[in-house]
Amino acid sequence: MTRLLLNRRAPRFRDERLTVNCLMSSNQYNSVDAEGSYSLLDVKGAELGKGDAKIVLAGEALELRPLNGPYRLFPLQDIIFINSANYRIDIAMQDGRRLRLSMLGRRYEDIVRELHRMRNELIMRNMLMSEKLRKPGVKVELRPFRGAEGPCEVRLYDTALVLLPLRHGILRVRYSDIEGIEARNFMLHISLSSGELIVLTMLGREMDPLWGAISTAMAELAKETQLTIKSAYPQADGEVLNAASRLLREGRAARRWEIEDVSPALWKGLEEEVAARGMGAEYAYLSSLGKGNMVRIGIKRSISSDGTYVWFMIPILGPHGNAVVMEATSSADTGRATYFFRISPRAAYAAMSEEAREDAADRCMDMITTGLREINFRRQPIYLTDQQLRLEPWKKYRFSALMIPELRELRARFIGRVAHTSEEEWKTKVNQLLAFNTSSLDDAERWGSAEDELGEEGEGI
Repeated sequence: MTRLLLNRRAPRFRDERLTVNCLMSSNQYNSVDAEGSYSLLDVKGAELGKGDAKIVLAGEALELRPLNGPYRLFPLQDIIFINSANYRIDIAMQDGRRLRLSMLGRRYEDIVRELHRMRNELIMRNMLMSEKLRKPGVKVELRPFRGAEGPCEVRLYDTALVLLPLRHGILRVRYSDIEGIEARNFMLHISLSSGELIVLTMLGREMDPLWGAISTAMAELAKETQLTIKSAYPQADGEVLNAASRLLREGRAARRWEIEDVSPALWKGLEEEVAARGMGAEYAYLSSLGKGNMVRIGIKRSISSDGTYVWFMIPILGPHGNAVVMEATSSADTGRATYFFRISPRAAYAAMSEEAREDAADRCMDMITTGLREINFRRQPIYLTDQQLRLEPWKKYRFSALMIPELRELRARFIGRVAHTSEEEWKTKVNQLLAFNTSSLDDAERWGSAEDELGEEGEGI
């Protein structure tokens, strides 16, 4: 009986896989259109239009051509959510409008698939921001994961694997969040540090190559982290090296006490590594202003050059604080700046106890770490103003700001940054920024001029 059921389902699956291959095997696509009905509501639920229309997907937009009514264009960059069920497609726009498409007939599946594919490709370009592709798309079947399942494409990039489901938004999984990977029962099982499990099936001959490519990417990142640890503390033995590598996985920042629990000498070595990479004076001065026992240090693969850089965070509390300062080494061809983020609402900070401030600072550093990892440590999406995000060449980051909640939080808490010039001028501006932060009661107010906002041309922190 089981065999009979499997045989009956097989033809439908093969047909769907043919559709997947047609839609996802090339970067060249024709436009897709369908006849159907639509209804459009504004942010308050008032009707803006309804009726029959031709729906066209082309370029980077959805076109609505009503039989009676005005032509409307919906850029994919303005779409924040797509839901498809019961042969209806509900689309939420960034400005609060809601579009429903229905009565699409046989073109329903094609419109759903192409809408997700086009939007996912746009997200890939804007959110990964030119991260190097390691392995092109592999067609798989995805078991339920974060609301997605079914036909899917897997791509491997420098620091993460990306899942592009046919009926769901893009899912990015960092290699540093993978705890283990194994092939079992003709399926690839990928366990994450969050406790989640990714199960990929229908890989065919791609099973071993995909498994090997993910493992190789993970091994390369682990090796780079261990080399940096050995540079900081050459005496590190296997046990110390393994424990420290887990704490300092690519992009993460470890607490001082966590590192000292592994080896006090390793923490001292990491501080010396910061100094050896040209940030000794800055680290010493910022440590004198902040809570030295709450410092965090991390290691990150560079997105603009080979190798890794070291970064740190220090919370500055007390009456002139309410800030976490973040600094990182950088390649020789990019400038450097010190970044400041607000710990708590400005109006509430003065009344907070020291314990409450420390708890808030810890949560803020967790948020900063998560946010930086989500945007692969790019700096421009953080400091560019909303007005600048509407202009070229920074317009690409506007979509990222819409799609990534952690980036929106980073931008909301961003106070300002101080570029590195002379040591004395840098110290003066650091103190000016901190004074501004404690005197202002407006959480949206930033420190710095328009010139400070534009800053360097490079992308990586």
